[in-house]
Amino acid sequence: MNYDGVGCDMEGTRFLPFKTPLDRSFFVGKPNIHEDEHFDVDSLIRLARENGKRIGLVIDLTNTSRYYDKTDWEKHDVQYVKLNCPGHEVDGRDDIVEKFNTIVEDFVTNSENDGKLIGVHCTHGLNRTGYLICRYLIDKLNWTAAAAISAFEVARKHPIERAAYKAKLYEAEAKLGELELVDEVEGDEEEESEKSEEKSGNRDKSGKESAEAGNASEGKKEEKKYSSPNLSNKTPTHIKFDNSD
Repeated sequence: MNYDGVGCDMEGTRFLPFKTPLDRSFFVGKPNIHEDEHFDVDSLIRLARENGKRIGLVIDLTNTSRYYDKTDWEKHDVQYVKLNCPGHEVDGRDDIVEKFNTIVEDFVTNSENDGKLIGVHCTHGLNRTGYLICRYLIDKLNWTAAAAISAFEVARKHPIERAAYKAKLYEAEAKLGELELVDEVEGDEEEESEKSEEKSGNRDKSGKESAEAGNASEGKKEEKKYSSPNLSNKTPTHIKFDNSD
C-alpha cells in the first residue's frame, strides 16, 4: 500500500505523525519518482513552515538508522530522539511506552518548546506511531481510546491497521479507569475514617468535658459545704484526708 508521507498535526495535541523520511540517496536511479515527490527531512520542514508550523522534536521509532542521517534534523534546529521500537511487539512493551511518555513530558514541560510540534514516525507512521501517540493521550491526558484513535487516523489520513494494537489501547483505557476507581474508593474510605475518628474524638472530648464539669460541680458543692465561716481556719474533725492529696 502507498502511504502518504504526512497528513497534518493532530487536533488538540502537538503531535505530527508521518512516515519515515528518506535520504536523497534512496531516490538516485529512480527517475519515475519526481523530485517533488521526494519525502525527506528538508521537504517535511518546508511543508511545516508553509503551514505556519514549527517542529521542535522528532521521535524516531524505527529499529534501524539506515533511512536518513539524524543530523538532517539538527541542522534545522530540531531535537532528535531515537527510540528503537521493534515491529509487531510494541503493544506488549510497557517499557517503551514509559520511555516515550517521558520523552514527550520532558519536552512539553519545557516552556522554551511552547508552540512547537512533536514529530513521530516509524516506518510507515501508522501502527507503532499511532499506538504510542494514543497511549500518551490515554495515559497522560485522560483521552478515551476511541477519541485518541479517531484523532490520529484523521490527522494521518490512514487507519491504524493492527487490530491488536487498537484492542490494547482500549484495554489501557479500561485499566486506567479501574485504577482511578480504586483511588476514588480508597479516598472515600479514608475520608469516612477521618470523619469517624473526628466524631469519636468529639465524643471523647464531650465526655471529658462532662466529667470535668461534674467534678467541678462536685467541687463547688464540697466547697459550699465546707466554706462556712466557722471552718475557715480549722479542719473539720469528721473529714478524713488521704495522704496523697
